[in-house]
Amino acid sequence: MRFKSYIREFKVEYPDSKKTLGIPRDKMPQVKSKDYDELVSFLKKKKISMTKRKVKAKDLKATQSNFNVDKITQAVAKYKTLAQAKPIIVSSDGFVIDGHHRWLGAVNVGGDISIMQASVKAKELLDAINQFPKTFNKHTTCI
Repeated sequence: MRFKSYIREFKVEYPDSKKTLGIPRDKMPQVKSKDYDELVSFLKKKKISMTKRKVKAKDLKATQSNFNVDKITQAVAKYKTLAQAKPIIVSSDGFVIDGHHRWLGAVNVGGDISIMQASVKAKELLDAINQFPKTFNKHTTCI
């Protein structure tokens, strides 16, 4: 079977909104790759440390409550290159803060993902990242 045919038949797995922290996608903080180093410095000033590592994607949990299936499918198709892309941001209690669609791409292929894990839980990390001046929100169509 050709890859494009496989992708069209692929059933995308994503968490039920009841199994997330329930934050709508358009309220989730977004940080551009080029601003990651500055974000880490900003968080360090707030006494939040970040540790880079690789984890099994299935071991993480969703913060946001809705997802763009097309973005997940694209992340699956690009898993090998996205796995080498910027790490996703994760709280100490395992909640994805930035990078949900890349994370779900890794979940759907049963792979690992690079993370930057914070020394604080989800709520405190969300509050801190939302104070970062270069944080923004995306307004997109999701399910």
